[in-house]
Amino acid sequence: MADPKVQFILDNLQENLEVEVKNWLNGLQDNGNRAKLAKEIIALANNGGGYVFIGFDDEGAGLPEIQPGAGELEAFTQDAIASVVQRYVAPPCQCRLELATRADSNITHPIIIVPGNHRTPLFATRGGPNQELESGKVYVRRPGGYSEVARNQDDWEKLIERLVKARQSEMLGAIREVLDPSSRILPEEESSLEDWQAENYAAWQQIVDEFVPDDPRRLAEGRWTISFVIRPFETENLGQLNNVLDREMPKFSGWPPFTYLHRDPIRPQAQGNSITAYIGATTPEEQPEDRADHCDYWRIARDGRGFMLRPMQEDREGYPGQVYPHPQGPFFDWALPVYRMTETLKFIEALGERFGGDEAEFELLVTYYNTNGRRLEQSAGHRYVLFGGAVCHTNQLQSRISAPISDIATNLEELVFSLLVPIFEQFEFTELPRQLVTNVVAVVLAYRR
Repeated sequence: MADPKVQFILDNLQENLEVEVKNWLNGLQDNGNRAKLAKEIIALANNGGGYVFIGFDDEGAGLPEIQPGAGELEAFTQDAIASVVQRYVAPPCQCRLELATRADSNITHPIIIVPGNHRTPLFATRGGPNQELESGKVYVRRPGGYSEVARNQDDWEKLIERLVKARQSEMLGAIREVLDPSSRILPEEESSLEDWQAENYAAWQQIVDEFVPDDPRRLAEGRWTISFVIRPFETENLGQLNNVLDREMPKFSGWPPFTYLHRDPIRPQAQGNSITAYIGATTPEEQPEDRADHCDYWRIARDGRGFMLRPMQEDREGYPGQVYPHPQGPFFDWALPVYRMTETLKFIEALGERFGGDEAEFELLVTYYNTNGRRLEQSAGHRYVLFGGAVCHTNQLQSRISAPISDIATNLEELVFSLLVPIFEQFEFTELPRQLVTNVVAVVLAYRR
């Protein structure tokens, strides 16, 4: 079974700064395709590490899978990747190869995992036959999933900053070992927010895989997640954390984030070092059509990490209400993300103030799934006049922010705006109206109970 993060990316594939997608590269039978792969490895390594997913139409919309030709899959071995690195990359890095299959497919794909945290920049030791790679050049990643030669001051400043941080980390580790030899056996470094998201997404996927194929709780039409971490974060025990989640979290709507219900089998349960709830775990006599709208999965851990997965409210029957003429879906609402991110940030603020202390900081990652073809629209219940119709052409939207917990009280509107601008611009470059954010944040805060 593939690493949970690798599987998560594979099932929701899109190119970005840490993910590159390639076709079968002719099974690496020629130097041109070997050089193409080397360029991506160099750029990803210089960006702090990443992944190369093999076996997809990298020119086609939606990155469709390609069946491998004779011998193409078998050509991708650990030795073959190491040979490419030794031939084209300096200093050489130790890439790792995994094989994985999409949840809805039977095609096996090689995934090359490129390490980061190098102390010196990686560069090409030789060129490709058709200038796929230029000898002596340093390659970097650019937004949108492109690998290009480092050319301007910004490219070099970002690269140098990463290298300096890597050296600082190495030096601090060495100093720690001198002062405290026991530090050599400390637990592994905390996993990234993406790892935490992948772990919980896989746990939810395992639950819904037990349902019949047409069960609406599978959320086949769409879903969204939030993942966050608060640092530092200290609780005495799970019981203390559970009481706070149950009794002290602010509520700004009838169905707030991390909704806490008390009846079996949907009330939160202790699982290891975390509290977990699946609200879709309803009793057998309840019909599936009655339980699709409210089937959140959420988890809060003792170390300050949180995760929530929720259906897209826009997929409810009847959305967007009495709008005429009735637009064609699927939809992405103008105002709902602002509502939900405002509530989420206030939840994080309350949790951070309770368990994090004055210097606590947070990091928040939001992801929307199955967004390809969704159309911006507004519900008839909203009092805003906004133009609809802009369409998203990518299947996953993601954005993140980080800040001190104290900033939420003083700068909430700016945080929500910064988090959602990258989401809305994927709808044909739509600009999120600042006044909409201002108005919705005010409405949410006025609803507190």
